[in-house]
Amino acid sequence: MRGMRATIMFFLLFLLIVDLIFITNISADISIDNLPENIVIVSRFGGDYSNIQDAINHASDGSTIIIKTGIYTEILDINKKVNIIGENKFSTIINPISEENKYAIRLGVSDIVLKNLSIKNGASGLYTTGVRISADNSKIYNCNLYDNPIGVAIFSNENIIDNCIFWNCKDEGIAMIGTKISKCDFNIISNCTFYNNCDGIELQFSSNNLIENCSIFNNSHTGIDAIVSSNNGNILKNCDIYNNKVNGIYISSSSYNEIISCSFWGNNDGNIIITDDSTENLLIDLEQKEILLKNEKINLDKNIEYNQRNKINEINKNNEENNSKNFNNLIEMILNIMPILKTILTR
Repeated sequence: MRGMRATIMFFLLFLLIVDLIFITNISADISIDNLPENIVIVSRFGGDYSNIQDAINHASDGSTIIIKTGIYTEILDINKKVNIIGENKFSTIINPISEENKYAIRLGVSDIVLKNLSIKNGASGLYTTGVRISADNSKIYNCNLYDNPIGVAIFSNENIIDNCIFWNCKDEGIAMIGTKISKCDFNIISNCTFYNNCDGIELQFSSNNLIENCSIFNNSHTGIDAIVSSNNGNILKNCDIYNNKVNGIYISSSSYNEIISCSFWGNNDGNIIITDDSTENLLIDLEQKEILLKNEKINLDKNIEYNQRNKINEINKNNEENNSKNFNNLIEMILNIMPILKTILTR
C-alpha cells in the first residue's frame, strides 16, 4: 500500500511539474496586459476549466478563453461571440477525430475570433475540415492548419483569415463555398502561406473576395482554383504563386476579377489559365514582372525558395530548442524532488 501511494504521489508530482513548465513558458503570442477582464482559462491543472467546450458553454458573449499549452481532442461547436486564444500556436493543438466529413471546430455565430492555435482533424472523408465557418464576420489569426482534408471551409461572408499557414491538406487549404442561392463574398485572406496541399485556395460561387500578400507554392494541383462558375469581382494582389503541379491560377466562367502585382512562375501547366467563357478579367502589372523573370528567373526562384525554406526551418528549430529546454528543466526539477520521494518511500 505504501509503495502504491508513493507511486501515485510521484505521478501527480510529475504531471504538476510538466504543467508548471508549460505555464511558465508563455509565448509572446499572448500579451496578458492587453487582455480584457472577462478571461477564462482552460488548463489541465489550475485553470477555470479543463475542457474547452465547457468553457465555451459557460462563457458570456465577449469573453476571452485562453487555452494553455497541450493537445486537446475535443470537437468544438462555438455558438458564442468569444475569443479563443491559444498560449502558443505551435504547442496549443486542437486535434480531434470527428465523424467523416465533419469538422474539428465550427464557428456557428458571427464575431468569433480564433488565434494562436494549431488545428488538425484526423477523420476520414474528403470534405472533413479543420474549421468550418458557418456565420459572418469571424476572424482566424496566426494559426497553423495542417493534416486536414480541408483546412478551413467558408460558407459565409466578411470573414478574415490572416497570418496563417496551411500544409498537408489533402483537398484545399481554404475552400470558399457559395451556391447559386447562398453567398460566400467579401472575405479577406491575407499574409498566409499555402504549401503541399492539393489546391491552395478553391473558390466556388464566391465573389468580391480579397486574397493578398500570400505565398502559394508546391501544391499538388493548383495554387488558386476558381471553378464551377460565378467567381466574380475577386482581387488577387501582391502574391507569389509558384511551382504548383498544375496551374498557378485557374479561372472558369467568371468575370471582373483583378490580378494585381503578382508573381507567377514554375507552375507546370500554366501560370494563369482563364477559360474562354470568362470575360473582363484584368491582369495588372504582371507583364513587367514576367519580363524581369526572363533574365533573373533562376536566381529569383532559388532566392525565394531558399528564404521560404529558411523561414520554415527557423520555426522548426525554435520548436526543437524550446522542447529541449523544457525537457532539461523537467529533468532538473525531477532530480530536485527525488529526496522528497525518498523520504515518502521510507516512512
